[in-house]
Amino acid sequence: MITEIKEQIQQAISKNDPKQLRECFYALKSLVREGASFSQGDFKFFIGLLKQKNFLKLGGGWYFVMLFTLDKDNVFFHQSEEIAVAINIAEDTLEEFLPEFITEAIEAAIHSGQERQMEECADAILDATLRFSYFPDLYFNLILELLKKESFLKANGSSHFLLILNAGNWYTISEKQKDELLPLLENSYGLFFDWMSCFMITELLGKRFTNEAALNTLCRLKNTKAETARALVPHGFQHFVTDSDDKKLVKKAYEELLQMKEDPSEKVRDEVNDFLRIIANREKRAV
Repeated sequence: MITEIKEQIQQAISKNDPKQLRECFYALKSLVREGASFSQGDFKFFIGLLKQKNFLKLGGGWYFVMLFTLDKDNVFFHQSEEIAVAINIAEDTLEEFLPEFITEAIEAAIHSGQERQMEECADAILDATLRFSYFPDLYFNLILELLKKESFLKANGSSHFLLILNAGNWYTISEKQKDELLPLLENSYGLFFDWMSCFMITELLGKRFTNEAALNTLCRLKNTKAETARALVPHGFQHFVTDSDDKKLVKKAYEELLQMKEDPSEKVRDEVNDFLRIIANREKRAV
């Protein structure tokens, strides 16, 4: 089976077919998860691919990293150093070639319904952006466009793209970019299929933005129709109360949180009480 896939990889490269190449590497990942092993000849074949520019242009460096970070336990001792060097080479190619294929890869991940594929796309963007002291507009604008797409909002695993903003990258985002992001977070909030996306948004608002505009956004999100999304709004208020140094915002956030105790949903009221206990426990420890 591995021999056949290797032949298909060569065909994909010669035909300049990113879809076929992607399918080949996902097939290899499935085989590895099922216990398949690579021979020494297989390793040499995959490392040799990194010398082919067309392979890299089709996203091959990214697929190489995904496959061999997945398969670390399957690397023979005498091969592990060689593979580690090859992974570093593959990662270095991402900065040049990732923009050429990542949009198509995300579309494929959305339509696959597989959260793992969404996570892999998000991880590739995260790795690329962490190389900069600023957040490149190319990738930031890509995330903004995703927040406008119904297919993305309904996809399993959308939260991984919001994690990019919250995972070490926040302080590289410019004020202009934050101003563009805030209304899209509000507009998309109640539309996500992935509840973790709502959790990530309330954390961004309460822990990262931590300004009056973000608090006002949370106040409006109290009226979100979707129960699960509304039940996560208290999480944002709690961060304002426990993490903000602005007493005016802390007071307002606490008052808004108390008001949510009157929500008609028991699920929402339970969440409010949970976060009020978190606040009370923090205050006790601070005394």
